[in-house]
Amino acid sequence: MATEVILQVGDKEFWADKTREQWNAMKPLLRDQLEYVKEIVPEFKIASAVTHLDEDSPHMHVVGVPVATGYKRGLSKQVAKTKVFDQERLEKIQDLMHDFVEHQMIDHPEIFGDETLKPKEKGRNSDFSKEFYLRLKQQEYEKLEDKCQEKETQIEALDGTAKEMKEDIESTVNQYVDSVVNTEMKKEFMRYATLENPKTTLGKLVSKAFRTFKEWWDKTKKPEVAEKAKTSILQKLRESQAIVDQRKEQQVPNLNRNNQRPER
Repeated sequence: MATEVILQVGDKEFWADKTREQWNAMKPLLRDQLEYVKEIVPEFKIASAVTHLDEDSPHMHVVGVPVATGYKRGLSKQVAKTKVFDQERLEKIQDLMHDFVEHQMIDHPEIFGDETLKPKEKGRNSDFSKEFYLRLKQQEYEKLEDKCQEKETQIEALDGTAKEMKEDIESTVNQYVDSVVNTEMKKEFMRYATLENPKTTLGKLVSKAFRTFKEWWDKTKKPEVAEKAKTSILQKLRESQAIVDQRKEQQVPNLNRNNQRPER
């Protein structure tokens, strides 16, 4: 249904020592080549054209649909790679592209210097060889595999973070539940403890234990706690009164100064 064409000038060795600026300078030249392909092969309906600068050399992947006309059977217009790109047409296209690229190289010595294109070679006027195409796809596959591995690593990291968050949430929920349960337990205990006439065995047990505890508390701990609380509150009251007295003393001199001002 579609055909891929790769536009490329120069091999890995040629581009190995070129600067990033020279690589980037190829982008408009590749776009011009694409427009020329549209001009000389109008039957090739281009659907996608993507420039790659991340491999051995700058190049453009062009994907399109070769459409032929004049069919007597079926549709008069059909997808037909072998009819649009037959051997004779491929030779003509390569001749035209060869001349076009030669002029580009002459016009851009900042990229190509004094390099020239090799003469056309016999047997090189057709599609890429199966071996070349497989090698190209293998390189793309390896890059995709690396990207997949990177994404898997990121996903594993996210999974670890999500697991930690889940554990933190579960811990917080458990702490809250324990707090609520303990509070309700204390309320229930005090309800049993303060019953005047408990009916159940548990109520009688808790009520008796609480009365025993309260008697001990009133005799032993209560006076000590009450004295500490009283001392603390009296100390705070004395400190507050001292602050009030100090502010009053600071205000009196100001009032005296205001009363001693001479009349005009």
